[in-house]
Amino acid sequence: MNKKQLLSIGLILGLAQTGRAQELFPNTEPASNIPKGILGIRLMSEFYKESNQLRNFNGLRLMYGLTPKLSIYLTAASSNHHKEKLPEEFPYHNTPERGVYKPYKFNGFSLYAKYRFLTRDRTNEHLRMAAYAEASSVNTAHDEGEPRLMDDTKGLGFGLISTYLKNKFAVSLTAGVILPGKFSGVQVDPIAGLPDIPTTVKYPTTINYSLSFGYLVYPRTYRSYKQPNINLYCEFMGKYYGDVRVWLTPYNAPEYEIRTSYFPKALQAGFYVDIVPGVQLILNSNTRIDFSTQLQFVKLSYARLYPQFNIGLQHYLYWK
Repeated sequence: MNKKQLLSIGLILGLAQTGRAQELFPNTEPASNIPKGILGIRLMSEFYKESNQLRNFNGLRLMYGLTPKLSIYLTAASSNHHKEKLPEEFPYHNTPERGVYKPYKFNGFSLYAKYRFLTRDRTNEHLRMAAYAEASSVNTAHDEGEPRLMDDTKGLGFGLISTYLKNKFAVSLTAGVILPGKFSGVQVDPIAGLPDIPTTVKYPTTINYSLSFGYLVYPRTYRSYKQPNINLYCEFMGKYYGDVRVWLTPYNAPEYEIRTSYFPKALQAGFYVDIVPGVQLILNSNTRIDFSTQLQFVKLSYARLYPQFNIGLQHYLYWK
């Protein structure tokens, strides 16, 4: 690729991103799209301390602008959030497990598509709206009720995103639904010598929501696409989910469903909102580095401990 092509790519990315850099939220998707023909690569990492264990999630994402209005993402995810089997005496006791060893393993793939259907542009101001859909092949022994398609369960999801930008300030609202699939696996029988107990878990239909704010603090005046951009963010992220359903098939006994009233809090219906402040650095208009901290705000998530630290590294490539 010659110097002229590199300059053209830089200008394209500069026009596509720097003018709206503050809406490249660290943890949520804006309604804007990746420019057509641009390939993006993103590395994501989340970690928190759980007793003497460091829990970690890592994702590798490929993003592509298929058309000016349609972007597609493919994500491969791994973590040490789950065992090979559900905990002993699940779902009555020790749910969620805290501080026990869980192997680091590959969880599966998820596919995401975003279509921008509304664009309203004015000078230094715009409004975007997009619809998204996602699907996951992840199938892990998840022992909390709250599902996440990238890490916890297979299933489908869809929703809407609205993003508004004016000058150096951006705000984005997302609302969506997750439709998890069932997990069919086993748990260790508490009676020594008996075989593992076949267990089926139906994770609940879940509503996910977020409200994100971004502000461009540097540069004050844009002169070149090579200028670094520094953005500050505050995101509010949460979910509402129902009760988990669990069916057991003990040794030499028929399958039966456990009553929800016996479940611990982590498997009962609930909701929460986390607050996630963050900072972002953009270099040469095509490389971004994100750092944010996820903190308890309203209620709490049983799927993690606080604080959780999130890191992202993203780079765009010209793809012909």
